[in-house]
Amino acid sequence: MTGIAVLEDVNAVAGVETLEGDIGPLLRAARGGAHFIRMHPGMYLEEHAHETESLIYTVSGRWVLCSGGERRVMPAGSLFWFGDNVPTGYELPFDEDAYLLIFKPGERPSDDEFVEYLTGMAAELVDQQASGTAFSFDALPDDHPARVFARTLEGNNLGEDGGE
Repeated sequence: MTGIAVLEDVNAVAGVETLEGDIGPLLRAARGGAHFIRMHPGMYLEEHAHETESLIYTVSGRWVLCSGGERRVMPAGSLFWFGDNVPTGYELPFDEDAYLLIFKPGERPSDDEFVEYLTGMAAELVDQQASGTAFSFDALPDDHPARVFARTLEGNNLGEDGGE
């Protein structure tokens, strides 16, 4: 069919495993595109900004959105938008993966270029981790706001007493 691209199963697309999750390209359009991120239990990513806005849809699982120090559980079926240069972070204090679709406006790189970018990013994140950046709950102190919030959530994976 001319002018149409179909992806039969977004869950079957392979990505690049990074400290931020398994990330990969989905579809490119004339004025934007979509990629995915599969985040794993125990992951943490401090607030950081992206130059361009995004729409983010939670396909499965649940996770915690953090922006401006405020936290909100994002369940399957939730959708949110963040604007240009608005810092956001995520936290996964639950026992299941969370699978997100990210829709971004503007010209998108080819799939090969995006995978190359992700591969380089994965190596950079390992360097950041070696320099002390936390990418998991295990790396956060017990009194960190992410851990404090997680202990209030039913089904958190921090154990009965809130510890590891």
